[in-house]
Amino acid sequence: MSHNIQNIIRIVLLFALLLLPIFYALFVAIDLESSWLRKIAYLAIVIIMLLIPAIFLKARTYFIVEGVFNFLFFPIDIASLYLNKQSTSTAFLSNIFHTDMHEAVELLVSMWPACILVVTLWILYFILAMRVENEYLLSPFFRKIIYISFPMAIVIGFFAMVIFLKQVHNERSDSSTISDAIGLVWMKLYKIYPYNLYLETTDIIRSSYQQNRFQKKVVSFHFGINKKEYDYPAIYVLVIGETARYDHFGINGYERNTTPLLAKRRNLISYDSAFSQANLTSYSVPLILSRATAREQEKAYQERSLPEAFQEAGFKAGFITKQIPFLFTERIMTACDYSYSYAKNIDVTDNYDEEMITALSEMNNDSLQMFVLHSLGCHFRYELRYPQSFAVYQPTLGSSFSYSMIAEQNKDKLVNAYDNAILYTDYFLDSLIQYLDNLNRPAVMMYMSDHGESFWDDERKLSLHGSYQISKNEYHVPFLIWYSDEYANLNADKVNAMSQNKTTPVSSDVVFYSLLDAAGIDDIIDSTRSICSSCLVRQDSIWVVTGSGAVEPMPVP
Repeated sequence: MSHNIQNIIRIVLLFALLLLPIFYALFVAIDLESSWLRKIAYLAIVIIMLLIPAIFLKARTYFIVEGVFNFLFFPIDIASLYLNKQSTSTAFLSNIFHTDMHEAVELLVSMWPACILVVTLWILYFILAMRVENEYLLSPFFRKIIYISFPMAIVIGFFAMVIFLKQVHNERSDSSTISDAIGLVWMKLYKIYPYNLYLETTDIIRSSYQQNRFQKKVVSFHFGINKKEYDYPAIYVLVIGETARYDHFGINGYERNTTPLLAKRRNLISYDSAFSQANLTSYSVPLILSRATAREQEKAYQERSLPEAFQEAGFKAGFITKQIPFLFTERIMTACDYSYSYAKNIDVTDNYDEEMITALSEMNNDSLQMFVLHSLGCHFRYELRYPQSFAVYQPTLGSSFSYSMIAEQNKDKLVNAYDNAILYTDYFLDSLIQYLDNLNRPAVMMYMSDHGESFWDDERKLSLHGSYQISKNEYHVPFLIWYSDEYANLNADKVNAMSQNKTTPVSSDVVFYSLLDAAGIDDIIDSTRSICSSCLVRQDSIWVVTGSGAVEPMPVP
C-alpha cells in the first residue's frame, strides 16, 4: 500500500472518530428524527463547521487541535444522546460539573468496559494524528470556496431569518427583529457538537459569577419571620404554569372541555380575574416568587424569595423545574434544601411535566415542606408538550412543523395543539392533586400561569406572547387553588376567604402573600393582597411589563 493511500486512510479514520457523536445523533436525536432532509442538513452544517479550522491549519496540527478541543469530550455528548436523546444541554453539563466526586468515581468504576473503550479510542486518535502528513487538507481552490461561500451562507440565512421574524412579529422594530434573529442563529450553535460544549461551559462559568454577585446582594437579607410550631407536617406546592390563557380552560367557560379532571375535583377553586404582571417568563416569574411588582422589579434581586421565606419559618424548601433555569431561578435553587432541573431542552419530545411528580415524591418526607414546580405547560411548540394520547383536537401541524407555519392561516391547527397541551395540563395538575391528597396531611396546591398567549385575536393580529402591545390574552391567566380535607379542617376561615375571593380581580403579586398566609406565616403578610384573607382588596387596573420591558397600566377586562 502506497504511503499516500495510508495517509488518506488515516485522515478518513480521524474524521470518522471526530464525527462519532454526530453519527450517533443522526440515529437517536429526537429533534432530527422527523426528517431525513433535516438529518442531511445537520450533517452538512457540522462538516462545514468542522472544516473551518482546516482553512488555516495543516493536517497534523488540525487533527491535534481538533483532538484536544473536540474528541476528548465526545463521551459527554454520547452520554447526553444516550440518556436524553439530544445533544448536550446546559442543564446536563451543569449536572456533570456539580456531581459529587465520590459518586462520579463510583459511576466510572461501574462502567469500566466503556471507560477502557473511550481511552483506547483516545490513544488511537492521537497516534493516527501524529502520523498524518503535515500538509493542508484542502487545496487552495477549496479553501477559497469555503472562504467565500461560508460568509455568504451566513448572511443569506441571517437575512432570511430577519424577514421571517418580521412577518411573525410585525409590530416589533427593525432593531429588535435583528436582535431576535441573532439570538436564533446563536441558539442553533447550542445544538452543534462541539460548539455546544464550549458555549454551555461559558454560560455556566458566567452564571456562576453572576450568582455570586447576586447572592452577595441578598445574603444579609432576612424577612424577620419567626419559626413556627406546627402539629401537623403540612405541605405547600406552587406550580408555575407556562403560556396558559384563562379562556382556554374548560372550568373557566371555554367551549371545549379541556379540563375534565379538574372540573370533578373537590376543594378546587378557579379564580375568574387573575392577571400576570408580565408577558414574558423572565419578567413574570420573579414577580410571582418575590415581593417585587411590575413597578418595583428590582426587589426581586434585592430580597430573598418565597421558598426562602418558608425556610425562615422552619420549612424545608424545594424547587423542581422543567425549564432551563435563569439567573433568578438558579439563585433560588441554590438556596433551596433540594432542587432538580431536567437535562432535556424544551424543543424535544418525551419531555412531560408529570415527571416532576416523581421527583417531588422522591424529595417528599414528613417534615414541613414547600415546593415550587416550574412546568413547561403550553410552551411553544405545543405538540411537544403532551403524549399522543392527549392529541384529541385535530388536525395539528404535527411533525411537519416549521416556524414559517406560524401564520394566521394555520390558526386552527395551532389552537388545536394548544388545547391539547391544556388538556395535558389538566391531567398533570389532577395527578399532582391526587398525589398530595393521598398523603393524608394538610396540603395546598396553588397554580398560576406565568403569562398567556395570543392567536391573532383582534385587529392588531398579535401572535404568541412577549408582544410590545399587550393583549388581555397575554396577561389574563388561569389561577387555581386546591386544599386537602385535612387542611380545611384546620383552616376553615382561610378556606372560606379563598372561596369568597373567587371573583375579586387580583394580579400575580397575591401568590407570595397568599401562600404564606395559607401556611399561617403571618409575620410579613399584607392581608390586602392575600386570597386567604377577608381583607383582600380588588385591583381595578394591572401594571404589566411588556416584551420591550416597558411598564404599562392595563384595565381589568
